Amino acid sequence: MEIPMIATMVTACASILIAIMAYWMNHQGETRRSLRKARIDRVGSQLKDLYGPLLVLTETNEKAWSEYCTRYILPLRGDLAEIPLSELEEVRWRTWVEEVFAPTAQKMREIITARGDLIIGREMPPVVLEFCAHAATYDVLLANWDGVGPSKNTLIGHPGKKFLTYVRESYGSLKAEQALLLKPARGPVGQNSIHQRAE
Repeated sequence: MEIPMIATMVTACASILIAIMAYWMNHQGETRRSLRKARIDRVGSQLKDLYGPLLVLTETNEKAWSEYCTRYILPLRGDLAEIPLSELEEVRWRTWVEEVFAPTAQKMREIITARGDLIIGREMPPVVLEFCAHAATYDVLLANWDGVGPSKNTLIGHPGKKFLTYVRESYGSLKAEQALLLKPARGPVGQNSIHQRAE
């Protein structure tokens, strides 16, 4: 009598243990799927709402500045800030500032201000803050054009190539992660690597 009873108890315990393990494994799988979906959504938003628009505007601005320098600065002088502008040069420069450089910089600053929560990492990168400070000084430049120095430059200079490099690298990094996230899961190693990447 005792042996069948023990066998029944063992079977019952084993069934309970199997049920608990199945529940735990299912719960772990759901947690991983939820985390994966949240990360996919986050990266998608970072690309669509912040780094994508920033890249387009930054590349556009870089192309415009390069073209302006090639056509109007380099043939005549080495540095726009060092030599006073002629009347014609000032009119041309003001037009480019008002129509191209200032609006583009201000759009980028607005995007960063509105979607700064999507910045990669825990802190705002210094180069981004430096660019925003530069963009803000366009307001003063345009409001007081006749009262500023002869070079008609912003009070705070553009951070230069390092800002463009930051935007390009950030966009590329997020696109690579997005491609990895959108691949079908191939086991624990692939799943772990996704969640180990820092924001």
